[in-house]
Amino acid sequence: MFLNREKEIGRIRETLKREKSGAKAILVYGLRRVGKTTLIQNALNGYEGSVINYLAVEDTFLSNSRQLAKCAADSLSMPHLAALEDIDALFSFIAQTGRNTVIVLDEYPVLRKSFRNGNLDSYFQRLIDRMSGNVTIIFCGSYLSVMRKMNHYDEPLYGRFDLEIHLSPFDYFDSAAFYSELSAYEKIRFYSVFGGFPFVLERLNPEKGLEWNIKRTFLDSWDAVYSTINEILLTEINKLEYAGAILSYLKNGKARNNEIASAINASASSVSKELARLLDMDLIDKNNPINRKEDSKKTFYEISDNLVRFFYTYVMPNRNYIAQYGPDATYDNIVSSSLETYISKRFERIVNEYFTRVIKERRNREFLETGTYWYDLPEEKKNGEFDCVIRMQDGYAVIECKHLKNPMPIAIAIEEEKKIRKIKDLDIKTTGFACSSGFAFNENKNGWMLVEGKDLYNF
Repeated sequence: MFLNREKEIGRIRETLKREKSGAKAILVYGLRRVGKTTLIQNALNGYEGSVINYLAVEDTFLSNSRQLAKCAADSLSMPHLAALEDIDALFSFIAQTGRNTVIVLDEYPVLRKSFRNGNLDSYFQRLIDRMSGNVTIIFCGSYLSVMRKMNHYDEPLYGRFDLEIHLSPFDYFDSAAFYSELSAYEKIRFYSVFGGFPFVLERLNPEKGLEWNIKRTFLDSWDAVYSTINEILLTEINKLEYAGAILSYLKNGKARNNEIASAINASASSVSKELARLLDMDLIDKNNPINRKEDSKKTFYEISDNLVRFFYTYVMPNRNYIAQYGPDATYDNIVSSSLETYISKRFERIVNEYFTRVIKERRNREFLETGTYWYDLPEEKKNGEFDCVIRMQDGYAVIECKHLKNPMPIAIAIEEEKKIRKIKDLDIKTTGFACSSGFAFNENKNGWMLVEGKDLYNF
């Protein structure tokens, strides 16, 4: 099942059709299992030309060259190409055929690493500059630090890419396409747990309910998702000294550099370096309140995708328990008691994602940006943060988020507004509420901005 990559597919196909005197190059990168290879395959469906797909392997460059030549020979039905062990000669011959040909170099960083001195980018710079426009090379990879850097101004391939796609996990809205028949309340719960990785979403069975899917996906050590997360995620994380400890600490919340350093007993400088690497790997996000963007003391870090977050909240610290007692006991004794609290915290971010879509699609032109807001209460010697605030031309809209199974009573709304109005330095234009199950009051005499769960999916 392939869903919700229409924009990316369209851009790739548009690039392939573009007239150009020289060879075209496309850069596609993102976390492992985010759907890069599947995206490329779908974009190339119906392509009027030849496609050579090559997945690089951890071996010598000569071995990779031979395998690439064999793939080219098979794809072009030219057996003699298999004898061309030199990539330069192989690519030159492909260009000289005059046939429209796409060459997909999957896991390019692996191929790059096997090349002498790792200087393969310069090699491809020369190839691209002299090949004709009938050839397109797609560089694809999951080592984000390598892939991102390829198009930097001081790199050999800078300016050679006709298209660059950074593929991310789906947001709450696009993820819902995989369980479209569920109620808004249940969609919120599924996204809060499973996040936006397609390789997980396509394996869900929404009709079985959230509990069954959690047991099957996260708590069954025999399941493909469980083993894949362990293999892919932990392999990368274990290369960093403090990364696992950082993710374990962040779990279902967010924290500042110094808080993390103190919690894991590491120096702030060491943690800062690890945070930079985790950011580069797309595993965490860095956020500042919209009213304190330049204040480094108000910089917070949190896990970026809910799948990874759930894994570090419930699975990682309990792997021995899961192996010994199985999915049912783990769910009943460890997961169930705190699951709704876990989901309620994720709902706040979902609402921010919703308003991000509203702003991006120009649904409300008064909205400029959405995010968190840091406030101080000097009289009470307290401070805190609103989790969802919309900046407008003439003030702010503060949105309180409530993940409730039943409609929100008006008494809660009145009490929450009183708390909001206590903030003296906040230029409040309006207050509002987002509730996953809607509201128990029909008339809104207070002028609140109200967002029901079903509104989140009305685009």
